[in-house]
Amino acid sequence: MATTFDQELRKAFQELQGKMIETTQRVKLAEGQIMQLRRNIAHAKLTDQELASLPQDTKTYESIGRMFVLQPVSHIRKELSEKLQSNEEKIKSIEANKEYLQKSVKEHEDNIREMLASRPK
Repeated sequence: MATTFDQELRKAFQELQGKMIETTQRVKLAEGQIMQLRRNIAHAKLTDQELASLPQDTKTYESIGRMFVLQPVSHIRKELSEKLQSNEEKIKSIEANKEYLQKSVKEHEDNIREMLASRPK
């Protein structure tokens, strides 16, 4: 009787441990995505600052695939602004998902502790 309980406990423990590891990896992936988006935001802001200092009649080119297209400074700045907003929204979404995953990790840890505490001695 005690051996079957131990086997069931061990199996449940391994499942919870696997879920916890997977969730932890997903949290780290979300953190990496957030860091990359923040770098993209910083790059876009610096580019916008440089473009702001240029006269409006300056020839500027936008990269589209393997070619460059002549665009007015105002158009490129507008595109950068939209890119900034998009990245900010993505960060908010990823952070919300990250919080959910962190709560899930905490629940898995609590379940593992509870299992170990309920183990017969």
